[in-house]
Amino acid sequence: MKVTVAGAGYVGLVTSACLAELGHQVTCIDVQKEKIDMLQSGHSPIYEPGLEVLLEKNLRKKQLHFTTNPQDAYSETDIIFIAVGTPEKEDGSADLKYIHVTAHTIANYIEQDVIVCTKSTVPVGTNEIIQHIIDSRKPPNLKAVVVANPEFLSEGSAIIDFFHGDRIVIGTNDPKAAAEMEHLYLPLQIPIFKTDIRSAEMIKYASDAFLATKISFINEMTFICENVGANIEEVAYGIGQDKRIGPHFPKAGIGFSSSCFPKDTTRKVIWRGEKNYDENY
Repeated sequence: MKVTVAGAGYVGLVTSACLAELGHQVTCIDVQKEKIDMLQSGHSPIYEPGLEVLLEKNLRKKQLHFTTNPQDAYSETDIIFIAVGTPEKEDGSADLKYIHVTAHTIANYIEQDVIVCTKSTVPVGTNEIIQHIIDSRKPPNLKAVVVANPEFLSEGSAIIDFFHGDRIVIGTNDPKAAAEMEHLYLPLQIPIFKTDIRSAEMIKYASDAFLATKISFINEMTFICENVGANIEEVAYGIGQDKRIGPHFPKAGIGFSSSCFPKDTTRKVIWRGEKNYDENY
């Protein structure tokens, strides 16, 4: 399939390289020319084990291409992944300006029916905004279906996570779009969970919040164990034998970090219906 990935950041690069490795024809677009030039020469601006090897391999095979040209990226593609940043505002909400700009750009340049798949972590209801923006700008004879497809990549193991993940979540009420997305991921042989678009958006936040809670909980237990003379490793093992709790993540440490957990556990996750996009993008 012909796939375009909007955004050459962490999620966008991993998604681009891995989809190309699966045999899809992938174009990754970004507005930063220096980054694109670097990537087109086979060098990654970020370090992730195995990423640069995949970049070099698939550039050489011509399965992967990087560009700053939206005509080149969006005019003849089957699926577009939105993987641009959603930084945090001062009030804790997500800044969706890059999402909105990307949606407007997609609408202006598509020349065939397309699936627009959101990888970026966005508040519940955002994909409906994306759908509205594209529908209001695209040629009337074309169909664009917006799908939520949250990412579950961990820094340091993102390539492994992509190829050997626990599940793939697809959020849409369009059966044809769901089938196309399922076909895209079929070679991975990973369980696919299809749901409605808002539930898919919420699954990402709920997953990160629950994992952060497990880390915070075991660290709090460590503090208590130190004060009462108990062994936290023994306690963690003991509670982990309960199938309702499980052995994963009950390891004491310095706390949680990464690019997702801190902002996703404090972010306002619900779009409340106000018009928070600029028609002039």
